[in-house]
Amino acid sequence: MKSTDTLNENHYLVTHYVDPGQTGIRLDSFLKGRYRKRSRETLKRAIDSGAISIQRNQSPHLHIGRLKASTQLIGGDEVLVLSERKPEPEVSFDYKILFEDDSILVIDKPPNLPVHPAGRYFFNTLLVHLRTNGHRDPLKAEREYFLAHRIDKETSGILVLAKNREVCAKLVRQFAERRTEKRYLAVVHGIPPAEFTIDAPLRRTTVSAIELKMMAAPESEGGQPSLTVFRRLETHGAFSLVECHPKTGRQHQIRIHLETAGHPIVGDKLYGLSEDEALRFFERKHLSPEAEAKLLLPRHALHAAGIRIRHPVTGQTVEFTSELPDDLRRFLSTALSTGRQSSI
Repeated sequence: MKSTDTLNENHYLVTHYVDPGQTGIRLDSFLKGRYRKRSRETLKRAIDSGAISIQRNQSPHLHIGRLKASTQLIGGDEVLVLSERKPEPEVSFDYKILFEDDSILVIDKPPNLPVHPAGRYFFNTLLVHLRTNGHRDPLKAEREYFLAHRIDKETSGILVLAKNREVCAKLVRQFAERRTEKRYLAVVHGIPPAEFTIDAPLRRTTVSAIELKMMAAPESEGGQPSLTVFRRLETHGAFSLVECHPKTGRQHQIRIHLETAGHPIVGDKLYGLSEDEALRFFERKHLSPEAEAKLLLPRHALHAAGIRIRHPVTGQTVEFTSELPDDLRRFLSTALSTGRQSSI
């Protein structure tokens, strides 16, 4: 489906990217993970009606055929969903460009800026803003950008984008084959060991009503190998600044590994609240005063501070870094000066 064939003033296309770790997932299961309030029957009708299409980037020789709910996706696929325009929450586009050439764009993203269209966000996302140069009209897209990897909406820091599909495929392959290095900074509850490693396989939850949530599970029960190396950098009263080196790239890996270690990330609504409190937020976008007091920060305190990749065109190793943002530095400073206590 070409975007110009079906777009008009009332509709637009939302592009969802399939991560390498999601290879083999059914189309309806993939969509359910992004449209949690839609029933599987509703999603099946959308697939059958032609409102869903797939752009296969990694292995174009693999024939997709007529789309069905059971169609299997592979890493690098783009799932395009025809959607109706609706009002969106406001966001800040105060990002920095760390590097740009004809092949890639490296961004230092502020917190609370969605990267790609999902849920209530389409125009107010980094990807659409870049593609349309802020015109808020997808029919006037001036350039193409493709996500080589992802970071969550609340996570700040470094994001690498490709300027064409070929470059994107090369970068996606680097991440899938673990030929990249990532470094994150996290503000956590408590004082963890100076150095520690969490080796805990992860899978999609089977016990939570929040389908987005991940859980630790043995590989015999569907868990995928997940390894993160941590180093405590600073201690500020009841909180610590931790450097995180994920050796695998599972969804929410750092967040759930720190929660597993007993040192959840400050402000984490998914892994730092009770099931009832988290469910209220993800269903109603509302937090009780008690939950807000427990979180301490309006966003989870995770920052993508460094990344090392091989340039997809020149082959040279390139590295990009980003300092801890002001909101997290202020939190650590005031935690020590005010004697703020951990809420766990």
